[in-house]
Amino acid sequence: MRYIALIPILFLSACYVDPYTHAPTPEPTDWYQAGWDDAMSGQPIRSNLVISHMHNDENVDRQEWLKGYAEGQQRICDPKFLLILGQSGKSFPGSCESLPDVAERRAQWEKGSNEEFQRSFLR
Repeated sequence: MRYIALIPILFLSACYVDPYTHAPTPEPTDWYQAGWDDAMSGQPIRSNLVISHMHNDENVDRQEWLKGYAEGQQRICDPKFLLILGQSGKSFPGSCESLPDVAERRAQWEKGSNEEFQRSFLR
């Protein structure tokens, strides 16, 4: 009978959390990858304030972010890729808007968009 009183103590001691356990430290932000991801998701160029807020990191490496953004922008704004985006019904990426030949790139995207519209209309 006296062992029954020990059962709640055993259950409660199994749930004990050490208050001195340290929270894991976050990995440093890969600013190149962050820039690449922003460009590939179609985001326009962002300010340091917005970037730092989005990644919860005040130490923005703007040069690395811009390098990654430029690489991602080159990939997503490729005319062949824009044709495929248009054909798949995706919107024109905002990251392509800052390029000097945006009119030609938008025309390529519209060509793909129109092809898909005609295909779906004729079904």
